[in-house]
Amino acid sequence: MIAGALAGLAALFLSLVLRLTLGVPLPVDFVSDRFLPFVPVGIFVPSLGVVGGPILAKILAFYSSLLVLPAIGAAAGRAYADLSKRRLVIPLVAGLLAWVAAVALLWPALASNYHGLPPGDARLLSAASLLALVGVFVGVLVTARRHT
Repeated sequence: MIAGALAGLAALFLSLVLRLTLGVPLPVDFVSDRFLPFVPVGIFVPSLGVVGGPILAKILAFYSSLLVLPAIGAAAGRAYADLSKRRLVIPLVAGLLAWVAAVALLWPALASNYHGLPPGDARLLSAASLLALVGVFVGVLVTARRHT
C-alpha cells in the first residue's frame, strides 16, 4: 500500500512537471474535458452553484486531483502486493493495459495543450506523457515494493 502511494506521488509529480514544462493537461483535465460534455446542462449548471461557481469548481478539481493519483496508487499497490508475489510482469501488463484504455477513452481530449501545440502534435505528446506516467508509476511501485 505504501509502495503504491509512493508510485502515485511520483506519477503526480511527473504530471505537474509535464504540465508546467510542456503544457500537457493533468489527468483530471483529460477526464473532465472528455466526460463533462455528457452531463446535461440542467444538472451541470446547478452543480456549479453548489460548489461556488466555475472558478471554484476548477480549483476544487485541481486540488482533489492531487489526492486521486496517490489514492489510486495505494489501491494498486495493495492489489500488487496481494496478487503478484513480486512478479514484474503483472504490473507491466496492467500498466500497459491501463495506458491503452486511457488513450482509447480519452482520445478526443488528448488534443488539448496549454502551450498551443496543434491538435495532432498535442495528442501524440499527451499519449506519450500518459505512457511516461504509467512507466514512472510501475517503476516506483516495483522498486518500492522490493524494498519494503
